[in-house]
Amino acid sequence: MKEKTLSLFLGLFLSVIFINTAFAQDFNDVGDNIVDSTMSLPGLLAALAYLGGVLMGVSAIFKTIDHVTNPNQTALGVPVVRFLLGGALFSLPIIFETVFVTIGGNSATTFDPTTEAATYLNGLISGLSGIISFGTNVNGVMERMIESVDIMPGLIAAVAYLLGIVIAVSALYKTRDHVEDPNRTPLKDAVIRYITAGALFGLPIVYEAMYSTIADGGLGLVGTLFGLIGGIGFFYSSETASVECLTAIALPIGTTVGDSLCWAMVSASAFPVFLTAVSYLLGLALGVWGILKIRDHVIDPSRVAVSEGVMRLIAGGCFFALPFLVTVFKSSTASIGLLTTTTAITNTTFRSSVTAASCTGTNSLDEAMGCFMLDILGPSHVVLNFFCFVAGMIFIMIGVSRLIKSSQEGPRGPGGFGTFGTFVVGGLLLSATTILRAFSSSLFTSPVTFTYASLQYTSGMSAAETQAAYNVIAAVLQFMIVLGMLSFVRGMFILRDVAEGKQQASTMAGVTHLIGGALAVNLGPMLNAIQQTLGITAFGVSFSLP
Repeated sequence: MKEKTLSLFLGLFLSVIFINTAFAQDFNDVGDNIVDSTMSLPGLLAALAYLGGVLMGVSAIFKTIDHVTNPNQTALGVPVVRFLLGGALFSLPIIFETVFVTIGGNSATTFDPTTEAATYLNGLISGLSGIISFGTNVNGVMERMIESVDIMPGLIAAVAYLLGIVIAVSALYKTRDHVEDPNRTPLKDAVIRYITAGALFGLPIVYEAMYSTIADGGLGLVGTLFGLIGGIGFFYSSETASVECLTAIALPIGTTVGDSLCWAMVSASAFPVFLTAVSYLLGLALGVWGILKIRDHVIDPSRVAVSEGVMRLIAGGCFFALPFLVTVFKSSTASIGLLTTTTAITNTTFRSSVTAASCTGTNSLDEAMGCFMLDILGPSHVVLNFFCFVAGMIFIMIGVSRLIKSSQEGPRGPGGFGTFGTFVVGGLLLSATTILRAFSSSLFTSPVTFTYASLQYTSGMSAAETQAAYNVIAAVLQFMIVLGMLSFVRGMFILRDVAEGKQQASTMAGVTHLIGGALAVNLGPMLNAIQQTLGITAFGVSFSLP
C-alpha cells in the first residue's frame, strides 16, 4: 500500500513539473513549470478565503443570536471578531498591503529577486569578457550551470509570496481563536504570523537589510569581485621577469608544459564567479528560512531558539556580500595586494644563460633543465595563486555556512575553533603569496630573494663549464621555489585541519611546512647564512641580488 501511495505521489509530482513539456531541459524549465502550475494558487486561495468569509459572516450572525439569548455563555467579542474576520477575508488585498507596509513602510528597494537574477548572475559572466574564454571548457560548464538556474531567485520569491498569503490567512483565524479563547491561543501566535506574512511579501526589503547589515552599501558588489580577479596583475608572477599566463590565452593548448598550466587556469578561471553565483542563491534561500525560523521561535520558544532565525539571516547577508567579505578578509591579512603584482617588483633573477629564445633548438642537459624550470616557474606560481584564491573563497563560504549550526557541533559550530580557523586560513589563502613574502622578510630581512649565484672557486673551469654550472644552480633554485610555495600552502591547510580537530594533523607539521616552504623559496640566503655561520664563504656558492 505504501509503495502504491509513493508511486502515485511521484507520478503526480512529475506530471506537475513536466507539464506542457516532454522533458525539462534544465532547472530553468523545471522552475518555469512549477511557476506555471502554481499560477492559479493565489486565485484559489482567494476563492477559499471568500468562501471562508461567507461562512464566518453566517456564523457571526448565529453567535450574535447566542449572545443576545445567553450573554454569559457567549461574549459579545465572539460575534464581533467573526464579523471582522469575515470582512477581512472579503478584503484580503487590504490585509496583504497592511502587513507589507508594517514591515517595509512606504520605502522602496532597488533589489528585486524576480528581476535581479538575470542582470546579476549573467552579469557575473559577461563582466569577465575578454579575460575568460568560454566554450567547451570548465568555464563553459559553469556558465551553463549559472544560466540554467537564473530563474531560481524568481521561484524563491514566488514561493515566499504564496507562503505569505497562507500565513496571512492563518493569522486572521488565529486572531479569532485568541479572542474566543485567549488562554489556549495567545495573541503572539497571531501577531507573529502577521509579521511573517509582511516579511515574506516584502522579501526584497528583507534581503537588502540582510546585505546592508554586513556591507554598508548598495547591492551588487560585482565590481569588487572583478577588481580582484579581473585585473591584468592577476596573470603576473613575482618570481619571473615576464608576463605569465596572459599570452597563453591566445596560444594553442599544450604548446609547452607551462602553457598547459596557464591554459588549465584560464579555462577554469570563472570559479570565483561561479562561487559568487552559488553564494547569491544561498543568500536568497536563507532569507526565507530565517524568517520562518523566527516565526517558529515565537510560537514555541522551547523548541526553536531565536538564534536559529537570526543566524540564518546573518549568514544569508554574508552570502549576499561574499565579494565584500573576500575584500575584507584579504585586506585584513595582507597590506600588499596579491593581485597587483607587476614585473616592477620581481624578486628573483637567476644567473643563467637559458632564455625563451634559446629553448627552441637542441640543448645540453643543463640547458634542458633550465628551459624546463624557466617554462613552469611563472605558470606554477600563477596557478597556485589562483588555486589559493578559490580555496580561500570556499573556506569563507564554509565558515559562513557554519553560522547556522548549533553549538553542539563542537569545533565546527558557529563559535567553534574550527570555524574560526576556517575564516583565518581562508583570509590567508586569499593573499598566500603576500604572506609568503612576509615570512621571507621575517627570516632574511628582505622579501627579495637572493638568487644570483656566484661560484667562489672556479679554478680549472672553462667559461662554458662555469655557465653550465650556473644553469644547473638556477634550475635547482627555481625548483625549490616551486616546491617551497607548495609546501607553504600545504602548511596552511594542515593548520586548518588542526583547528578542525582532525587527529591526523598536528600543529608541528603545519608550522614545519610553513617555515620549510619559506626556507625553500629562500634557499640562496639560507645557504649564505649557513656558510657565514661555518666560516666557509671562500668556498662553494654565494648568492646575492642581481
